[in-house]
Amino acid sequence: MIKPALENGVFLADVADAREDFEPFHLWWLGQSGFLLQWQGKHLLFDPYLSDSLTKKYAATDKPHVRMTGRVVAPERLNFIDVVTSSHNHTDHLDPETLVPLLRANPKMDLVIPESNREFVVDR
Repeated sequence: MIKPALENGVFLADVADAREDFEPFHLWWLGQSGFLLQWQGKHLLFDPYLSDSLTKKYAATDKPHVRMTGRVVAPERLNFIDVVTSSHNHTDHLDPETLVPLLRANPKMDLVIPESNREFVVDR
C-alpha cells in the first residue's frame, strides 16, 4: 500500500496554507483516482474515494479489494468543498461512504456527474 505524503491534519494544514497563494492552482492526489484542486479560493474534488467501502463489500468474496493507497483524510473533515465530480458510477469514483459525509459537511456543494448517471446517483 502506498502511504500518503500528507495525511489528516498535516494534509489539511497544507491545503489551508495554499489558500494564501491565490494565483496558481494547487493539486493534491487523494489516492485511487481522487484529486483535490484548489484555485482562487475554490475547491474541486475529482472522483474522491475516502472510505473502505469496497474492502468491506468484497471481503468475503474470491476477489477482495485492497486500497492501493492509504486514506489521506476522512471526508467529513473536508468542510470547504465547492464542487465534487464523478466520472462514472464505479464505487471508487462515486462512493456513498465518501459523498454522504461530504454533503453533510458542505450542504451547498455541487455534484457534477455525467447525465447518463443521474438516476444511478439519486438511487445511490
